[in-house]
Amino acid sequence: MDDSSPIGDLARDAPRPRLRSWRGPRRAAVIAAALALAVTVAACGGGDGKDAAPAAVPTGASALGPAQPASGTPVKVGVISDGKAPALDNSIQLSAADAVAKFLNDHRGGLGGRPIQLVTCETHSDPGAAADCAAKLVQANVAVTVLGETSSLGNVWKPLHDANIPMFIYGTTEPNALLDKDRTFVMVSPAAGLSDQPISVAKENKLTKVAVVVIDVPQATAFYDAIGKAVFKDAGIDLTVIPVPPGTADMTPQLASIKTGETEVHIIGNDSFCIAAFQGLRAVNFTGPISTLYSCVTDATRKAVGSYLKGVVLSTPVADSDTGNADIKQWHAIVDTYAKGKVDLSNSMGLTIYMTMMGLREAFDGFTGELTPTVIADRLHAMPSKPVPAGPGLNFRCNGKAVPLTPAVCVRGALLTTLDAKGQPTLPYRPAGVSPIED
Repeated sequence: MDDSSPIGDLARDAPRPRLRSWRGPRRAAVIAAALALAVTVAACGGGDGKDAAPAAVPTGASALGPAQPASGTPVKVGVISDGKAPALDNSIQLSAADAVAKFLNDHRGGLGGRPIQLVTCETHSDPGAAADCAAKLVQANVAVTVLGETSSLGNVWKPLHDANIPMFIYGTTEPNALLDKDRTFVMVSPAAGLSDQPISVAKENKLTKVAVVVIDVPQATAFYDAIGKAVFKDAGIDLTVIPVPPGTADMTPQLASIKTGETEVHIIGNDSFCIAAFQGLRAVNFTGPISTLYSCVTDATRKAVGSYLKGVVLSTPVADSDTGNADIKQWHAIVDTYAKGKVDLSNSMGLTIYMTMMGLREAFDGFTGELTPTVIADRLHAMPSKPVPAGPGLNFRCNGKAVPLTPAVCVRGALLTTLDAKGQPTLPYRPAGVSPIED
């Protein structure tokens, strides 16, 4: 989701916070709480994908590229998903993984030239079933495990990690996973929605103040309570945090002190919280820049807030509504060829599996040789910087230096889009919070 500022300007204007000196025994607990909301929102990708359904773009075999069949002994790749559970249905992840694996085997030489053999398992969001899934993959001798959004990572991570099986993950809030330097690799930057996005938007508008209007729950406020002010100060931004209790219908008292022309406002919460925040800002006649996370803007938000959404900047890790993007065209062609009737293109969870599996494959572009868990982990650590699939302007590198506080994270920054008067994303997407990931 994105605006039109030049990529080069964003890269210069939005340097990464350094904070290399932040350490201590509270680190894991603080990161777990601080990043939970940001990663969970980011992991929603396109949110209610139907809201931003783009015009159809021709897809077909040509978008798949030339045939490049894999050969030799298959490499076992585990895929764990919540699948169907009482409160959700994420089974699209398994259909998407199957389709992407078939595409890679036919058109990209599989993984390192060898055919991908999927070993799949559903946890049904049940801790016991999740542990059973981890055991199944260990017993199957998978070489690597791919995970999209899942509520069960805490239950599958330790058994897989103890078995030295690397995990290539879309996004997570699990602290052990985020802090792992050895076997865990994560494609979504947890810091993107908490600091990178508002810092970038403030700098784009030549402002030095950010007010974060945040739902007052520990998962959302812990980052700002612990290290937020230092992160923003390191970027040259004065931070004010305005925690508002859930269910607050009238936020005008909390927002009255925010001054147009001085401050960028960043909103963190669900859509009902965001509706009250937007209405409160409008009531105090705030006309300055506003940013927020993707789950904030749904059809309910559009209906309640209307044209005040024009100019609001949203963040996302994938350009899910940009069907002019070659990767999105390829994803549509994969679904049309290998998963027609099984994968709903408006459900972003399919795209996030595409992004994750394609990222794993790109790390092994040109590689030949045996693919053991150790070889895969070492290759991922040593890989050069690569473009994020379906994330134009973002790169990933898994050497532990993208976000030093969370060494498992491979991506720095996110994509931004600016909403139009109907609250819909505009193109092109632009990256924010990005800079080269050093050796």
